[in-house]
Amino acid sequence: MNRRHSAQIGRYLLVFALVVVAVAALYPLLFTVVSSLKTQTGFARDPLGLPAGITFENYVEAFKRMNMPRLLLNSIITTVGGLVLSVLAAMLIAYTVTKLRFRGGKLVFLFIIITLTIPSQAIIYPLYQTVLDLGMSGEYQGLILAYAAFGLPLGTYQLAGYFQQVPDELIEAARVDGAGHFTILFRLLAPIATPALAALAIFNFVWMWNDLLLPLVIMGGSDSKTLMVGVSLLSGQYDVSVPLVSAGLIVALLPVLIIYLVFQRQLVSGALAGSGR
Repeated sequence: MNRRHSAQIGRYLLVFALVVVAVAALYPLLFTVVSSLKTQTGFARDPLGLPAGITFENYVEAFKRMNMPRLLLNSIITTVGGLVLSVLAAMLIAYTVTKLRFRGGKLVFLFIIITLTIPSQAIIYPLYQTVLDLGMSGEYQGLILAYAAFGLPLGTYQLAGYFQQVPDELIEAARVDGAGHFTILFRLLAPIATPALAALAIFNFVWMWNDLLLPLVIMGGSDSKTLMVGVSLLSGQYDVSVPLVSAGLIVALLPVLIIYLVFQRQLVSGALAGSGR
């Protein structure tokens, strides 16, 4: 009885802890949704309470100020471009360092992994100067290349773990049958690493879509600025309308929520499969 009682208490404590974590994680989102449905006067009167009356004026105003269709298109182009380029580059490098035996391969892989420890803020000035020198400031390709560069280390690390599990004998058999490097990579290794590719793609999409620093530095206030930059510009220098900014944030977060809800099984399976290796 004592053991059973202790086990029940342990389960109750675990459930309580999970509820606390869930509330702490969901509260900012709920606060943003509720705030977006308030007027500026209603928010100033009661910032933490429920709205006295629901209004969608903030969403209408956000669409007018942000030029939403153009910003949405910019975010789609840069996010998809950065996502595809980073995943393809990670696949090529992971295949090279795990299945192509060459001198210095381990050092190259180690150097790439070390870059995971470097915060983006530490190299933001050299990055901006490089974009300027290439003539890509305010251009799609500048932000796409930056996204790919920052997404490369994690993708390489994750995919290399999957590729290492594939027996070298299987690779050699494919080469004997006449398969080239690209055939081996995309027809043999890629299907094996599908869970990792799915999880990596979802993770990269979320952070690229939500990122503010890189688009703000590279795009600035140009016509190619992303949706998140447009949301940040909703707040004035001396006046910040929390309900208006909240409405813009909700609109910007909708694609991320949709992607997560649609592909959550792939994300979980990729994480579990990666941990199992």
